Amino acid sequence: MFPVIEEMGGKEVSGHHWYVLCINNTAQRFEALDSLRSKGNIGLIYHANAVMRRIKEAWKLYYHKSRVQIENYELEIIDAPKQAVRSVHCGFYMLEYLDKWDGVNVPRIRKEDIQKIKKITANKWLTAPFNKNKKWKQQLDNNCPGGK
Repeated sequence: MFPVIEEMGGKEVSGHHWYVLCINNTAQRFEALDSLRSKGNIGLIYHANAVMRRIKEAWKLYYHKSRVQIENYELEIIDAPKQAVRSVHCGFYMLEYLDKWDGVNVPRIRKEDIQKIKKITANKWLTAPFNKNKKWKQQLDNNCPGGK
């Protein structure tokens, strides 16, 4: 699974946008899960195919002896939950796709779930062993309204 960031410059959406590109070896294809665009979206197809070409080039270089070869894998755009057009939550949708996509069952994400996902994600990152800042709780309490 690959988190992908794309610079978008369209009329409806501009700025950076996150989506997920997966290699599904069982189905022998690439799969894109995007919280903003659906099947048939030319921009998504173009960008995902460009990323796929790079992945295929790297695969040939580093996995040329692998029994699994992906050079003939095509793109399938998965119908995934969508965010509001002008929202900035694509990164949270992308994290949920990465966490829950199993190649078969599309993760259920509702707009009202986003605030909860933000809190859970922040908690996971702050309490993770890789977080070297052990005083994060104190700093958060001191810098947030309602903190101690």
